[in-house]
Amino acid sequence: MATPDRKTFETAASWYVQFQSQTPTAAERQAWQQWLNGDPSHQAAWNQMEQLQRSLGALPQDFTRRALATSPQRRQVLKWMLVLGGTGYLGWNVQQHTSVGNVWADYRTSVGERRRIELADGTRLDLNTSTAIDVVFDGRQRLIRLREGEVLIHTGKLGGQTPFYVETRQGRVQALGTRFTVRQLSDTTRVGVLEDRVSVSPGDQPNHVRVLGAGESADFDRQNVGLNVEYRGSQAAWVDGQLIVLDARLGDVLDELARYRPGVLQCDLASARLRVSGTLRLDSTDAVLANLQATLPIKVTYFTRYWVSVKRIG
Repeated sequence: MATPDRKTFETAASWYVQFQSQTPTAAERQAWQQWLNGDPSHQAAWNQMEQLQRSLGALPQDFTRRALATSPQRRQVLKWMLVLGGTGYLGWNVQQHTSVGNVWADYRTSVGERRRIELADGTRLDLNTSTAIDVVFDGRQRLIRLREGEVLIHTGKLGGQTPFYVETRQGRVQALGTRFTVRQLSDTTRVGVLEDRVSVSPGDQPNHVRVLGAGESADFDRQNVGLNVEYRGSQAAWVDGQLIVLDARLGDVLDELARYRPGVLQCDLASARLRVSGTLRLDSTDAVLANLQATLPIKVTYFTRYWVSVKRIG
């Protein structure tokens, strides 16, 4: 993949801030698309802008536009935050805990990619889209550090009694069995157990340990572990390239699909409330959108390949 230089990051940041401050015109979208297609490094820089903004925590869209539209100074600040983040000058803490630093991860996947890894102790790791991990095995522990994304872990038997941990921004998960998933969300970590058990320890309250059994899931932050909820095997169907939904909100389904495609996938409130059931193929999100349009009262509009809008009709 082409590596963007600082000038390319500055141009990408300018486009990004402009699009955040106001709805682009057709001419602006066309100009942006021409720039994006002009060089592979342009696409790489644009992807970095989106990932950095998500990692640093985006404001609600309407609030962001009002603030940026009325303040050139704020637009300039956001632009240079993005540039500095993209070029690696925001410091190790940001690099370690956002996608800026994921280029140094031991294993990673890009948007829409899935990857299976087998470790020396026989552990199998399935990395979901946009995932980055580090692997630290020594005589004291077997540690997976989840920087970003989601991983399904089938712990190996060759590690003997050496404890197996997954570390996230919110704390630690210890494997007490064989198969479980861990997903790094913006402010929490989500754990789901497929077989046997895991224990969860919040980072700031390591003695507040919660044990989850097969078929259970919970979210946790640095202070607390949330309520146990049901965890179905179908929720890990992404390993096989599937998203299985049953009477789900279309808005939630589109949020999941957006994880597997670059750019923006948005919908209006009316379409978000529609209900969806089915098995969707994650390797062809455009085909999924076409099928949804054929079966639901919605219209899917492609402003560009990277900008898709879904609205209810009728």
